[in-house]
Amino acid sequence: MDLRLGATVPATDEERAAIASVLGPADTGWDGGQRTAADGHVAYGGRAARARRHLLITVLHAVQERIGWISPGAIDHIAERLTVPPAEAYGVASFYALFRTAPSPGAVVHVCDDLACQVNGAEELCERMTRRFGKEGSESAFDGAGVTWQRSPCLGQCDRGSAALIQR
Repeated sequence: MDLRLGATVPATDEERAAIASVLGPADTGWDGGQRTAADGHVAYGGRAARARRHLLITVLHAVQERIGWISPGAIDHIAERLTVPPAEAYGVASFYALFRTAPSPGAVVHVCDDLACQVNGAEELCERMTRRFGKEGSESAFDGAGVTWQRSPCLGQCDRGSAALIQR
């Protein structure tokens, strides 16, 4: 038995559309479609369902790109569609710094603070971000839109010095 996230609001039609854009429409009750009485007694497609688990990160990206963040309802629906435990789907979504599990401003600036960037000026960049946008994680206005910044693990730019990534 696995616990659901307890989403009081199920996935929205927009979130479901983002998920379906990667996984296609739900065909059976076992992959997020309409459940029938027979679905309670027989499981079909277990091997096929397990073969799609690798799509978890891709589906999370699709929801975030379309909605801006990944809601508990979306995570529950993703878990149902991929037949993964909701705790596993939430664990992946909350582990990676580039995924948002709460509503966020229009832009998030990720500043790498791993070792390679630390020795190449990451602290100075963080100080400049604080002066420009305020304390890490606080929202401020920039060009009429909300923006925040946060320290993030490696952004894959170790050979270029301190790195930042703007996520809209």
